[in-house]
Amino acid sequence: MSLTATGIGSGLDISTIVQVLVDSEKIPKEALFNRTEDQINAKVSAIGTLKSEISKFQDAIEKLQSGELLSQRKVSTGDSQFFTATAGKLAQSGSYSISVERLAQAHKVGGAYAADPKAAIGEGSLDFTVNGNSFSVDIDAADDMYAIASKVNSASDNSGVVATVVKTDLGNRIVFGSEETGVANQISVTATDTSGTGLSDMFNGASLSTLVNPQDSIIYVDGQKLTSSSNTVDDAIAGVTLELTDADINSTSTLKIEQDTDAVKDNIQEFVDSYNNLISSIEKLSSYDVDSEKAAALQGDSMIRSLESQLRKMVSERVTVDGGEIALYDIGISTDRYGKLNVDSTKLEESLTNNMAMIEGLFSTPDTGLANRFDSLADNYVKTGGLIDSRNNSYTEETKRLTLQREAFSLKMEQLESRLLKQFNTMDLIVAQLNQQSAGLVERLNSLPGSISNK
Repeated sequence: MSLTATGIGSGLDISTIVQVLVDSEKIPKEALFNRTEDQINAKVSAIGTLKSEISKFQDAIEKLQSGELLSQRKVSTGDSQFFTATAGKLAQSGSYSISVERLAQAHKVGGAYAADPKAAIGEGSLDFTVNGNSFSVDIDAADDMYAIASKVNSASDNSGVVATVVKTDLGNRIVFGSEETGVANQISVTATDTSGTGLSDMFNGASLSTLVNPQDSIIYVDGQKLTSSSNTVDDAIAGVTLELTDADINSTSTLKIEQDTDAVKDNIQEFVDSYNNLISSIEKLSSYDVDSEKAAALQGDSMIRSLESQLRKMVSERVTVDGGEIALYDIGISTDRYGKLNVDSTKLEESLTNNMAMIEGLFSTPDTGLANRFDSLADNYVKTGGLIDSRNNSYTEETKRLTLQREAFSLKMEQLESRLLKQFNTMDLIVAQLNQQSAGLVERLNSLPGSISNK
């Protein structure tokens, strides 16, 4: 006799019994899996936070790696419309009177006019010379103005000529302009025909007219004349670049250059703030709360302990600059008992005013400067394939192993449930058979002569 539902023979709720037995083994293990997964996720999140703070710190110290950013200058030109100015680290503080007599111009010449720019011109070659450099362009019989201009512009050895097709009331013409300003960059054009005289008629002799004369710029700095082939003048005042924008010899503008200590101070303060934020983040990510008895995600992690140790060691070290030594505390930056940096504004301003060269060396000396060393340290952690990437890879592998363990355990529980159901159903069938046998025996006993049930 087969059973169509579990528990019919024994009267037991076999499904519930099996579920309870399976859950007694399944639930604790799944809870362990969940705790492990939560721990891995917490570590991944913590590592991401750490990487973000290191990157912010790296952005801040980048501004101290360059001597240019540590020796910034404030430039004032008043309301001058004649030039703009930028000053580098070599620029000395001072005031200069500047007047612009004329701007530099690029040479431009135009060929003869033609009614139809798409008509063929001739066959041969055009030879160009600019500032002693020459190149040649072959012209085919079918080439029109646009084709010739394109060949000139795309010539691999073009030495600085720009060709354009210009339409005017008198017709169309090809204009050749020098890429660079100044008398030295005057353009020379020679046409040579191999068939007919089309090229010579358009570009030789009187056919080629000057549209813009080449000229050098002329300025006066404190009454001293300087001629330049460009409107960008970077040798009139050491460390200063002038961009000429207009000319009037009768107008004089004043250029003032001062050391921009405020900008440098801001960059140093940004470094201090970013360092303190990084230290705070490290402490938070690796802390242990005694009251709640709860550890942070990276508590006890060797990588984060090593980073903190290196950072604290580095801020206390001295750097050799020009035979002398200097450290952060010499310029007003000290470390408190919590490992955070504090800034003595008065001392820092005094150092910026009187000892800028040493401050520049402290931070930006190649290899040994603090900013460069901090950057190398940070890069070891955040670069592709760095320590944080390696740690994330290990977390990924842990997650994969956990997934495989979950799958194997789930299969084991399915097998356990199947086995228990089979065993209980077998027991249920046996009980049902025993009950049937018992009922039959009672019935036969009751049918015997002398049985109480027969009287």
